[in-house]
Amino acid sequence: MNIHTQLFTLMLLSGCGSAFCASAAPSGEGGFLEKSELDLTLKNVWMLNTTNQLAEQGVGDQNAWAQGVHLDFRSGWYEDTVGFDASWYGVAKLYANDAFYGRDLLRDNNGKAEGFNKVGQLYAKAKFGDEEHYLRMYAGWRQLYKFGMLNITRSRAAPSSYEGISLESRWQQLGLRAAVVQRFSERDEPEKRHFRTLKSKKQIDYIATGDISWKPNEDTRISYLIGESDNYLLRQGVEFDWIVPITGDWDLVTRGAFYHNRGLSEWEGARGFSRSAQHYYGLVGYRYKHSETGLAWSHTKAKFDQGLGHFYWHMGKNTRGAFNSPADGEGNDYINDGEQMISLYSQYKVLPNLVLGVFGNYGFGARYEGVALTEWEYGGYFSWSPTLVSGLNIFGGVGPSYTWKLKNNNPWLKENNKGYHRAEGIGATIRVEYKLGLLK
Repeated sequence: MNIHTQLFTLMLLSGCGSAFCASAAPSGEGGFLEKSELDLTLKNVWMLNTTNQLAEQGVGDQNAWAQGVHLDFRSGWYEDTVGFDASWYGVAKLYANDAFYGRDLLRDNNGKAEGFNKVGQLYAKAKFGDEEHYLRMYAGWRQLYKFGMLNITRSRAAPSSYEGISLESRWQQLGLRAAVVQRFSERDEPEKRHFRTLKSKKQIDYIATGDISWKPNEDTRISYLIGESDNYLLRQGVEFDWIVPITGDWDLVTRGAFYHNRGLSEWEGARGFSRSAQHYYGLVGYRYKHSETGLAWSHTKAKFDQGLGHFYWHMGKNTRGAFNSPADGEGNDYINDGEQMISLYSQYKVLPNLVLGVFGNYGFGARYEGVALTEWEYGGYFSWSPTLVSGLNIFGGVGPSYTWKLKNNNPWLKENNKGYHRAEGIGATIRVEYKLGLLK
């Protein structure tokens, strides 16, 4: 059974499972404008990365500062069944240096930083059922956040979005989602682009993806995810979260995931791995009153005929894949072939609206032409939502990172393979976001 048959079966079962509860749901009254919502979000983002990893290619400090404006409209439900949503995003340039493009905040117009605006979301929607048993369907441009094997980014001045059809269904503790998409609009540009292969830039007609989850309570979830970019790349994965009350104010925190990539008939073996790749991780920690601490370990296998392999988690060019692993680090990505990572974090809620945290990541075990490679980073962060200003959040983080310099897209080794050239730098970000409801 190929992925198309699997997804169609899941969608059919989802529709059948929700049909009878939908027919029993009372028909509501009203129109598109009743109970509609319009939100204004102002997002100011500054990002810096001073790493010298690409110094040999002439890439220096990456520094960009942008102001984003979002207008998000959500209609009411006509006959309690159909509606539509729309979002407009505008981004203005506040500052950008020569290597601004590395931060994905502003449009890169032949090396010149520019602001932009676009209709980021525009889709029709339909719903059947109630909150515990439902079927919801969407068609158009929409944000798909951690949706099957696809993802969008919300940490930049504007989010990304996909064009296609999608559905979400729930039957008590069991949830199912599926989508087929054809185009993508990235977080730092207004263009709507088709998916492409990585080497030949051949068009990929669609990406099909979905997931099925069992969630018996708010703190427990087990999910199976699958996605295919048409005859190009197949990804499957399993994720789980399990928080177990121990005694009093103590909770045991466990998380984990396993992902598998397999190149299909059109896969060119041009990036990351030649034929297949695997990544898995596990985390154990605890929560005590207002604090949380966790220790994670991950391991990656990604053989690559053209150099040091890594776990490529997107679904092709002009896509963004879901990858819920701490190996997607703040500065470094600990996903190289043979690499293991140890990650530690701890955060404390100093006030009900102020969280302070620290983190550290260390990667080891990767080898290139017989040379052992290591990389690490550490830092701190805060998140503050002042009680006096509803809808305002201020986030900041900073820390150094250490990895290896790159030459011809591989680690730059010293003469006679006597080690490698170390890359280092500091990453920092400040994000101020204010959300205001314009329709009450």
